[in-house]
Amino acid sequence: MEYARLAGYPVPDVHEVRDDALVLERIPGPTMMADLRTRPWRLHAHARLLAELHRRLHRIPYGAGALLHLDLHPLNVLLSPDGPVVIDWTNARAGEPVLDVTLTWVILATSGGRFAAAFLRPYLAEFDRAELDRALPQAVELRLADPNVTERERIAARRLLR
Repeated sequence: MEYARLAGYPVPDVHEVRDDALVLERIPGPTMMADLRTRPWRLHAHARLLAELHRRLHRIPYGAGALLHLDLHPLNVLLSPDGPVVIDWTNARAGEPVLDVTLTWVILATSGGRFAAAFLRPYLAEFDRAELDRALPQAVELRLADPNVTERERIAARRLLR
């Protein structure tokens, strides 16, 4: 998070690092998902904003690739009065940007709830679909490796490959 912050990416301030937790700046505002539930007409704008947050993040070099979040979806974007802030960085690592975008697709398609299909259309339109399709097997593999994924979500992830 601090690396992303130093590069100008919108993340909460880290106040303290403990053995069992991080103490972070409190960010006022709803998640992007909560905002969609109350203002569904903002769906296309939020889809474009999420795509732009991915592009901004992937311009940050990290290791042999770019900085990836690997859990960047509407529940992990807070809409503060000062702009969006990205939270939940536990899966962050270096890699290829297409994997990050494709994993967001898999997460939304398997766990995204009632707005997922509508959100995915404008979100995915912001990227090269052929490139995303090539990354889909690796993204599904990552999703299936997550111990928090339910059996229903696993079935849905496998279905995406068909």
